[in-house]
Amino acid sequence: MDRTIILQYTLVSSMFMPNNNFLINMKKYTLISLFSFLIICMAGCQKGPDFGDVVYLTGTMSQPIVRFTVDGPSSMGLTITATDKVKADQKAVIKAAPELMKAYNEANGRNYEVPPADAYSLQDGSVTIKSGDYISSQAKLTVNPDKMKKGVAYCLPVTIASSEGEFGVLQSSRTAYVVFNQVITSKVANIQNMYYSVPSFMGSGASSVNSMDQLTMECKVYVNAFQGSSPFISSVIGIEERFLLRFGDVSCDKDQLQLAAGTVGGKKYPMTLEMHFATGRWYHLACVYDGKTITMYIDGKAQSSVTTSGGKVDLSWDYMDGFHIGRSERGRYLNGWVSEARVWNVARTPAELEDCVCYVDPTTPGLVAYWSFDGTVQEDGSVQDLTGHGHNAVPSSTPQWIENQKCPF
Repeated sequence: MDRTIILQYTLVSSMFMPNNNFLINMKKYTLISLFSFLIICMAGCQKGPDFGDVVYLTGTMSQPIVRFTVDGPSSMGLTITATDKVKADQKAVIKAAPELMKAYNEANGRNYEVPPADAYSLQDGSVTIKSGDYISSQAKLTVNPDKMKKGVAYCLPVTIASSEGEFGVLQSSRTAYVVFNQVITSKVANIQNMYYSVPSFMGSGASSVNSMDQLTMECKVYVNAFQGSSPFISSVIGIEERFLLRFGDVSCDKDQLQLAAGTVGGKKYPMTLEMHFATGRWYHLACVYDGKTITMYIDGKAQSSVTTSGGKVDLSWDYMDGFHIGRSERGRYLNGWVSEARVWNVARTPAELEDCVCYVDPTTPGLVAYWSFDGTVQEDGSVQDLTGHGHNAVPSSTPQWIENQKCPF
């Protein structure tokens, strides 16, 4: 390093006529540069702060949510993990902490409910990481779904209540929020070569859908095959030229989802998602208008949005016989299955969309029409609107019912 400084000094000195002021300044700048360099080197050699090793509830380092699929009586293990091997046994007690649920909901915009006390049990909550190990023994969380309501978003906070040993507890990962994903098994409607219409949206019942300040339209769909001939459209739910969710068009690929028209306040705001969809699997599709913005969701996750000038949405238009599920203008049928179709006059939140994919309480405020398509039909073959508002879905022909479909899939 000294040779470099001397060489720099020599080169600079040789380029100018020597004078005392210049030489004094050069020496000063060289000394300052050398001093700064030494400080940087010393700082680089210092070790970073040692925060110490810790233990935490396994699976909570990236986020506190732990998902538990409940399909009949079910159990899962809960453990603690150390950030290094422990030199001596590390003990901890894992307990249910339902009292933490309210604060979590308020902080995160959720509406989780704690399961009834008789719906779960936590056994072997005293766990131990043996000397030389990273992972503890298991506590066992057991759930009885027969004690829980259908479709309710349940969550049980569990926490490290105490810990004994050389490692402290990582506070941000002390608590796990165990979300119960209740599996619902039911029939679904195969609507290949047929469709459903909702005539009451055009008649005396039109007042509930002809001037909507907000809208949520959602449906679960399973595509067997996308349309192979022009215009390559597979209609899901809604009204052509007004507000329709569909796959394909001459303007995009047949496996891309569109909001056709997206008419708000007389102006159109169409959208096409960049995402390409697969056949042979379930998707939850949703379109939400909050009075200003239209947002498209797939499986509860926002994909695209457009800002409107505001206005109302009208689903009562009688164009091509109005509102359909599985059909739009001149056919454009869906070769696939449908389930859990709903229309709301409120803007559902992402959390609400995600939590209610498989079922929603029919009395939930804002729910205008709800067709479960679970194989239950009226005497005339129509699918009942579970809200009791009378917007039954009328089939064009007899559908096939696909048995034993599980949700979430």
